[in-house]
Amino acid sequence: MKKVLILLLLSILLFMLDNVLMPFISIRGAYPNLLLVFIISYSIINGSWEGMWIGTLCGMLQDVYFLNGFGINAFTNMIVCILAGFIGNSILKQKMIMPVMTCFALSILKGIMVFVILYIGKVYSSFGNVFIIGIYSLIISIVMYKGVYRLCQKPYMERRWRF
Repeated sequence: MKKVLILLLLSILLFMLDNVLMPFISIRGAYPNLLLVFIISYSIINGSWEGMWIGTLCGMLQDVYFLNGFGINAFTNMIVCILAGFIGNSILKQKMIMPVMTCFALSILKGIMVFVILYIGKVYSSFGNVFIIGIYSLIISIVMYKGVYRLCQKPYMERRWRF
């Protein structure tokens, strides 16, 4: 229960920071997505199943402010977090280079998926910001990944098998 409460509070805090503070450091209208970096990092460490759930729930939280289509962020976050969990199964989680590069690549993939889904729905948006957001995610994941890794090593955050 403590794990769920901590993840919920962290998600809400990062969501609020995304919408209140991050627009002030935007470049050409693109600003970092702290919540996306957090859920990708969490999925790399904890696997696809937990990543799918946190990605979907955080995506629904992001869709509250996404006027062009409810469910797009929930769907794309779910796909990205499942991929991050599969990638996390085959890399060393203690080293930082592969998780940071994975976060960069998956944030660009999410931007492309949102752009394509909106384009299919005849909602036209700017594609140029996808790479800028990816660079932001790369920089933020360098700082955030170690903290998420240490959080996931806490006894109350680890999965325990009971027979």
